Amino acid sequence: MTGRSDELRRDSLVVDTCSQFGPSTYTPEMLARLDELASAGGSPSDAVLAMEEMTLDRLVRGDHPGFWEAWDETGVDVVNFTIGAFGERPWSYENAVRDLARWQALFDARPERVAKVLRASDAERARSDGRKGVILAFQNATHIGEDLDNIEFFHRLGVRIIQLTYNSRNLLGDGCTERVQTGLSQFGVDAVRRMNEVGVVVDTGHCSDPTTLDAVEASERPVMVTHAFCRSVSDHDRGKSDDVIRTVGESGGYFGVVTVPFFITDDPNPRLDHWLAHVDRAVELAGVDHVGIGTDWGEEVPKQLVDMLNEEMSRAGFGFREEHRVDWAATLDGYRSWRDWPNLTRALVDCGYTDDEVRGLLGLNFLRVFEAATS
Repeated sequence: MTGRSDELRRDSLVVDTCSQFGPSTYTPEMLARLDELASAGGSPSDAVLAMEEMTLDRLVRGDHPGFWEAWDETGVDVVNFTIGAFGERPWSYENAVRDLARWQALFDARPERVAKVLRASDAERARSDGRKGVILAFQNATHIGEDLDNIEFFHRLGVRIIQLTYNSRNLLGDGCTERVQTGLSQFGVDAVRRMNEVGVVVDTGHCSDPTTLDAVEASERPVMVTHAFCRSVSDHDRGKSDDVIRTVGESGGYFGVVTVPFFITDDPNPRLDHWLAHVDRAVELAGVDHVGIGTDWGEEVPKQLVDMLNEEMSRAGFGFREEHRVDWAATLDGYRSWRDWPNLTRALVDCGYTDDEVRGLLGLNFLRVFEAATS
């Protein structure tokens, strides 16, 4: 069914609801910089930031051969991209402002190539113009500090999705790897209401189950789980319970399924079949109109960076532990890098989903909820 899946991918508006920015393209200059940082004992954050800065700088100058062409081959039109994570303090206000400035420079310099997506109509317009759309997002609400007015501040700068917590507890609520998990604090409830007021998506991808359920109850707009998986299929802290997935669907929300190999299975040979099992279960629980794809994976990470990133994920600001099996060298058979995105469409078609269902899973389900949450 390759012909049908390729046609569907070409004709559909495709959104990766938690993604890297385009294909990984490490130039010799970038690899040399990684070697330099590793030799000097540079921190993982230094390495990540150096790679991001070099990539964006090359794109601003129009000097990154093959980048846009490789992205075109994936069929992905829009990405939800995380900013503000890395720096001296993970998830800080300063990191967010720095990244927003860098991204605005790219939007300003290359409007013919890339567009900032603030509404669903921006995504549709970008696709029709042959441009790539980027939704700027936070994966932790610590960027706002103790000031709810910062939600409106970041909204004005273009942030449209805020995940209430990462893995650990913050002022709003508990993340999914906390030892004891409760729901939203009063500050968290107030934050959800402010996000509703200004038109920022309430994301609960890394939140604990109680925090996610509280967010659904507190929010007057549909809530998203931009990137997670089904704990009933793979028993891992990062997954969501059946009750949570069902509740998100019943409330009109959205659930994006990840392709992260060590999350979706403990099989030493992860395959696309394992990913499909999560898609099928999420569809069963939430309904096919409320599920999509938020890969959260596909990074082709140079060996110089793998050990540094694995170490970084265990820092207090990220909250993963040994039992979470984080391994940036892991691969998924059938989806070894973001360039393999077409294989996800083929897998959905081969699994028996109808054309309309595939179009929804590829992006239309997300866009419907995105519009309801941001308009």
